[in-house]
Amino acid sequence: MQESPKRKVRVWCDGCYDMVHFGHANALRQAKALGDILVVGVHTDAEITKHKGPPVFTEEERYKMIKGIKWVDELVEGAPYVTNLETLDQYDCDFCVHGDDITMTADGVDTYHLVKEAKRYKEISRTAGISTTDLVGRMLLLTRNHFRQGNDEYSIEKEGSSRMGQDHSARSPWTGCSQFLPTTQKIIQFSDGKAPKPDDKIVRNSMTTEKIVERIIKHRLEYEQRNTKKEKKELEAYEASQKLKLTQKSG
Repeated sequence: MQESPKRKVRVWCDGCYDMVHFGHANALRQAKALGDILVVGVHTDAEITKHKGPPVFTEEERYKMIKGIKWVDELVEGAPYVTNLETLDQYDCDFCVHGDDITMTADGVDTYHLVKEAKRYKEISRTAGISTTDLVGRMLLLTRNHFRQGNDEYSIEKEGSSRMGQDHSARSPWTGCSQFLPTTQKIIQFSDGKAPKPDDKIVRNSMTTEKIVERIIKHRLEYEQRNTKKEKKELEAYEASQKLKLTQKSG
């Protein structure tokens, strides 16, 4: 008697994926390793603006960037900000995967509380030292000269930039020096293992660093407020979790 083919495990991941960086790619790599098919949901601009503030990249740009990551098998546009069981069932996903940092709504609610309660949630290690919040924060620090006038217009301050990623009072508990070393093994993992063909073409994107900086400057105050609120919420949640761990140990 011939055995029926084994059902493939479908894994769900979702997020803003704004200013896609190696931390996002590394999270998707880890998520794909937990199953066979990786389904990735991306939030809309409206949802992100409501809960965090305006994204740097548009939803269409973010959809394209996520589609280009090798571990992504299926893309879901306009995924809900709070991950629910209906979404997992709709796309036939067994469970949801997210990093060990905390993501919350504008009201301070854990966006994964529903799937956690249903035991359909798995956690992976977050890539330390990199986040969209941190990247935007760095750009804000380094672009303050754009707003100066008179004698200070072209002055350069190194004090702020020299402390970036080191000052505990100015970042979330999950941000620190990156441990993501570009070893040969890591490079192999992130490459597709295919040599370029003679007729392959390099497609240039119209997006430049200058345009990204312009977008950040345009919404500078909103990003600063967003980062401050996000870090405050994360610190409060982190301190609460640490207290809970101490209570459990002493009990």
